[in-house]
Amino acid sequence: MDKLGLTLSSASLFMGNKVLTGQSMLLWALIMFLATVLTGTIGLPLIKKLNIGQRVREDGPKSHYSKTGTPTFGALFFLIPLFLIGFAAALIYKGMLTFGMILLFMLLFAIVGFIDDYIKVRISREGLSVKQKTVMLGLLSILASGCFVYVLPGAFILIPFTMEKVVLTGIGQFIYFLILIPFLFYMSNSVNITDGLDGLLSGLMAIACLFLTIAARVLAFAGLLAPQSQFLPILIIAGCLAFLFFNRHPARIFMGDTGSQSLGIGFTLLTVSMGTPYLAVMIGFVFFFEGLSVLMQTFYFRRTGGKRIFRMAPIHHHFELSGWPEQKVVFVFYLAGIISGLVGLLFIYGAY
Repeated sequence: MDKLGLTLSSASLFMGNKVLTGQSMLLWALIMFLATVLTGTIGLPLIKKLNIGQRVREDGPKSHYSKTGTPTFGALFFLIPLFLIGFAAALIYKGMLTFGMILLFMLLFAIVGFIDDYIKVRISREGLSVKQKTVMLGLLSILASGCFVYVLPGAFILIPFTMEKVVLTGIGQFIYFLILIPFLFYMSNSVNITDGLDGLLSGLMAIACLFLTIAARVLAFAGLLAPQSQFLPILIIAGCLAFLFFNRHPARIFMGDTGSQSLGIGFTLLTVSMGTPYLAVMIGFVFFFEGLSVLMQTFYFRRTGGKRIFRMAPIHHHFELSGWPEQKVVFVFYLAGIISGLVGLLFIYGAY
């Protein structure tokens, strides 16, 4: 424990002494937005020259065939500014250890996604094998769970509706560690699965992080969270909204697993750091159900010898194959994201 305390104390030496105010957050968000637009404007022609286009699934909706060749790696447009701004802010302002830890795992998950994307466009359209990806993301999920339960001080959960703070110790802490591993793995992959239509994930993530920011602000006002807990979701909102300039229908570039894996773990760890992991399911219900639709389809298909629940999974493709235009699916899913966000806030506002 003494060594752990020394490590955390040493880490704090690299954190600045300035206080991160609400005005500073908004200023950084504006910089994030403009930097993403600038990076995309410069980067899109360069990526096109590299000829690293997306290969569309042969078993997917026929309307997607026209998207073959659309560049991928678009997540770099917002991830590069996010990491530069984020790590700079972590050095300038105090109390940013948790913020920096989330950024670190976003970077690690982005690297796995980048490897997968690179293999898909340069070597094999299948990308990393299921086993390879499961092992890599599984190990990172174990590491993330361990860091947020045992390394960062004071692992806790806020009880829904009452917001009573329960600090985890002993066996409860260990059980929470074990539960978080599959939870982080599932939610990060569910967000990844959601990235299948033009503007779907970037818009939904902006919506989800907006509600997460509101929840963090309410909890900070009540003295249950530090004010800087709002900072990362605000940056993600700015980056995703700026990315929509390039990714909205018809998309000029795709996010790729580089972005979807990174956003998935970032969003989920934000809820864990707030002591409200259940908000990942409530506010992020669209993400949660996208992943669940794949599990349901796979299980039912195997148990019935080839029958299907949905026309295609994940479920956004089911609606496409039912005759919905892509833009209608995205709009309806945005509405579902707003509704689930409002429901999620009830878990917080119910205490006040």
